[in-house]
Amino acid sequence: MGDIVDAVVSIVSSFISWLVPVPEVPEFDTPDSENAQGVLVNKESNNAQIPVVYGQRKLGVTRVYVETSGSDNQYLYVAASLCEGEIESVESIFIDDREVTFDGALTHGTVREVDSSDSVYYKDSTSHIQVQAFLGKDDQVASSILTSQTNWGTNHRLRGVAYLAFRFKWNQDIFGAIPNIKAVVKGKKVYDPRTTTTAYSNNSALCLLDYLRNSRYGKGLPDDAFEANFQSFQDAADECETQVTPYSGGSDINLFETNGVIDTSQKVIENVKKLLNPMRAFFTYTEGVYKLTIEGTGTAVKTISADNVVGGAKLLGERKNNKYNRIIATFVNPDKNYQEDTISYPPNDDSGLPSADQHATMLADDGVLLEGNYSFPNVTSVYQAQGLAEVILRRSRNQLQVQVRVTSEFLDVAVGDIVQIYYPTGGFNNKPFRVLGMTINEDLTVDLQLFEHQDNFYAWTEKAEAPTIADTILPNPNVVQPPASVTLSDQLIQYNDGTVIVAMDIVIGASPDNFVDYYQVEYKLSTDSDYKIHAQGTGLNQRVLNVIDQEVYDVRVKAINTLGVSSTYVTAQRTIVGALAPPSDVEDFAVNVINGEAHLSWTAVPDLDLAYYQVRYSTLTSGAEWQNSVNLVQKIARPATSSVVPARQGSYLVKAVDKLGNFSSNEAIISNTIVSDFNAVATQSEHPDFSGVKSNVLIDDDSHLRLDSSELFDSASGLFDSTDGFFDSGSTSADLYATGTYDFDGVIDLGAVYKSRVTASITQSADNIDDLFDDRAGNFDDQPSNFDGDTPANCEADLQIATSDDNITYTAFRTFVVGDYSARYLKFRIVLKSFDLSSTPVIEELSVSVDMPDRIFNGNDITSGTGTYTVTFTNPFYSSNYAIGVSAQGLNTGDYYEITSKTTGGFNIAFKNSSDVGISKTFDYIAKGY
Repeated sequence: MGDIVDAVVSIVSSFISWLVPVPEVPEFDTPDSENAQGVLVNKESNNAQIPVVYGQRKLGVTRVYVETSGSDNQYLYVAASLCEGEIESVESIFIDDREVTFDGALTHGTVREVDSSDSVYYKDSTSHIQVQAFLGKDDQVASSILTSQTNWGTNHRLRGVAYLAFRFKWNQDIFGAIPNIKAVVKGKKVYDPRTTTTAYSNNSALCLLDYLRNSRYGKGLPDDAFEANFQSFQDAADECETQVTPYSGGSDINLFETNGVIDTSQKVIENVKKLLNPMRAFFTYTEGVYKLTIEGTGTAVKTISADNVVGGAKLLGERKNNKYNRIIATFVNPDKNYQEDTISYPPNDDSGLPSADQHATMLADDGVLLEGNYSFPNVTSVYQAQGLAEVILRRSRNQLQVQVRVTSEFLDVAVGDIVQIYYPTGGFNNKPFRVLGMTINEDLTVDLQLFEHQDNFYAWTEKAEAPTIADTILPNPNVVQPPASVTLSDQLIQYNDGTVIVAMDIVIGASPDNFVDYYQVEYKLSTDSDYKIHAQGTGLNQRVLNVIDQEVYDVRVKAINTLGVSSTYVTAQRTIVGALAPPSDVEDFAVNVINGEAHLSWTAVPDLDLAYYQVRYSTLTSGAEWQNSVNLVQKIARPATSSVVPARQGSYLVKAVDKLGNFSSNEAIISNTIVSDFNAVATQSEHPDFSGVKSNVLIDDDSHLRLDSSELFDSASGLFDSTDGFFDSGSTSADLYATGTYDFDGVIDLGAVYKSRVTASITQSADNIDDLFDDRAGNFDDQPSNFDGDTPANCEADLQIATSDDNITYTAFRTFVVGDYSARYLKFRIVLKSFDLSSTPVIEELSVSVDMPDRIFNGNDITSGTGTYTVTFTNPFYSSNYAIGVSAQGLNTGDYYEITSKTTGGFNIAFKNSSDVGISKTFDYIAKGY
């Protein structure tokens, strides 16, 4: 044991045995494990010393195993050593200086994942960190996280070492490099001789005892190297737990606590000094026994009188280099991320300390600043650090020293003991001194080094409450505020060559973070898995070209600062309607009737994807509706903004149509009340009986014409209750015929080939037999139809006409438009179409009418002859109900004429005198009919 005896003598022979002065010249090397900054550093090694944590401290890790796996090395596996075990717990984990929240407590061996509330490490419904904490038990098993890798087996248990096993999932917005890991640890479980139990404690005496006894990382002293039952350590442990009030109104705290990280690569003696430091203690070796003594109040164990002194005594007064009027001390401050902090004692202001201890008073007495710098690396309480500094300052200002050689009676005196001197000639009347050094001579005399002792050196005084220091107003460079908002829209863009594309516009609300360097804009189809980076820049307005109509796009934007740290994403979604959106409504619609023709005009709509205009006609002069009107002009191609159509009393309607076939939301309507010279010659109404020929259509209970179902009720397979759709719509949601026709009941025979004006009237709506309003998916405004059931949306009804001169050969059916047709026979049909096999037009009323305009035949200077003259019309009237006007030349009194045989093709006329005898006359005539 000679080496430890020498070591102990070197410890206790100095009067500052428990003090660690700060070197006058600071070192500027890389932080090492002896200071707070070095403790927090991450290292990578498989043979580095493992520290010991007593009490609670935050520390960095040593990466002893690192491996990647997965597609593109997606996963990073890390075994991160913390300290010697067994420890009490891992309180919290910090990744890249951000505290991580997990889905449960970090209990021994339990796999935990990042909690969904952690916005940094939980993204896109995925936890990016998985961790397993091991407390350093001697029987702990291998990590289930790491054993998934081939290079970490079940025998890699790290028994006796507290460590963390991690699996990190790569995400460029989270990790820029190997993660920096720190943990707050409640450290070693230590033996308490007072209870003979082993448990977590930061009692300074018990921490020192653990270090001295442990053979793995400490000195490994046997129990018989201490006094029975470790009595001095029990006494010291009790004193450490003495309750004191830190400041007025504060809760009591222990007098001494150790919260330290012990570097096991250092010499034992250096670590013992650091463990003595928090409790003002001496560690002595007397008569083969190690003892612990806390420097504090006490009574003298012996009295030195003149009879005990051999050869006289040497009295030393105070020395300037060991006298202070201010102490600057460093400690580790948990409120500052476990970094080193400093306190000054006495403080600069009057904080309730005894006036004799105030710095200003002492400075005035000394005439010069006398400042001592000390380090308390295992102290984490500002009040305990102040208490130690106070003792150092008070001792330094009462430093009377005595060096004396005494007789062998004092061989049992130990360093740290208090003795009193009774020496009247020297003015000492039982004055107390503390033994801070002793040497045993060959003749068994003892040289004692004594320092003045006063109990009031160690009296605890309440301190000023530590101020709450406001956080810096500078932003945390590792936290970036996201953009305020992201707004999406789309529009059409036309190139010089006429090409029109759809673009999605992205407007970014600026981040409130003043240190944002740029924004990253990403987008994808909602059905895709991965986002594409569209832009990185400072612009708040971005445009994505050539997006696809009717597709749903997801957009996300994040802010990135100068350090490359990203904010969380702000997301938005957009269903593209650039070309799908209906064109603008037609404006400034006007009509001017000239000579039986209606001249229609309007202002061009501005839409880039405009294809054409469609004009319809309704017989109603008010209340006309688009779906209940018939085609007049199907397509008026851009850029035309006018059309000439037959003039009829009723309403003209116009809509713009884009390249996708979308109609304006609202029709423009103009009414015409000017009565033209037309005569109704035929009307054919099909409602309400609809007695014509039907194909794939039916008459419903309301006497309306609609598409029929393509499936019979009793032909459906499966159970009735499990069938989609409704009872009256068949078994599935797509069972209507795609098309059906209804041929009018008979044809219209005009009796001859005539040019006639044909109009139609239709009243219709749309119905979806499988769809309830509440069952619609998506947004109401995104549905591809108008709220009032606009038939062109998912179904339509197309009225068609065919003509013939002989009732044998007919033209092909073609879409009917209001206009003039030249034929004798006219037949009609309506084609019902469903585009989704669930929607059907519903025809309530359906009729056509044939009109003929007034016509005039005339002749002049015709000689009748004495008999009957026959006038023949080159183009017969449709009806014989026409008017005839005759004017004859040279009629005498009593002359007259008779008109007979009036037909659609002509009439007979004969002139006679008063004797009813035929005469010849020259005459003119006019015949007006239709």
